[in-house]
Amino acid sequence: MDTADPRSPFPSWWRIGALAYSTVGVVCVVSSAAFPENELAMLAAIAGALPWSLALLTLDLEPGVAQTALLLLAGGWAVNAALLWWLAVKRSGRSRHRAPSRGD
Repeated sequence: MDTADPRSPFPSWWRIGALAYSTVGVVCVVSSAAFPENELAMLAAIAGALPWSLALLTLDLEPGVAQTALLLLAGGWAVNAALLWWLAVKRSGRSRHRAPSRGD
């Protein structure tokens, strides 16, 4: 059974990956906002937002930087998720428009 078939009950692997990444991104960013003292949550949010989270290196340590950093992380996750969803839609659209093979 082809996973890219629009009649298939299973989404494509790209869509599964994009959905999983988006879900983990929401959990990481929300947990970083809810528990700012948790270093593991912050590291997971930073790692998942790469390469955009490298902009955190440009921030100065001053009051209000935590909100800016959280916005950068949320933006990085959003950009990466948007790219994954774009690939998922592009891949499933390509397989729908593919001409059937006449190998027989």
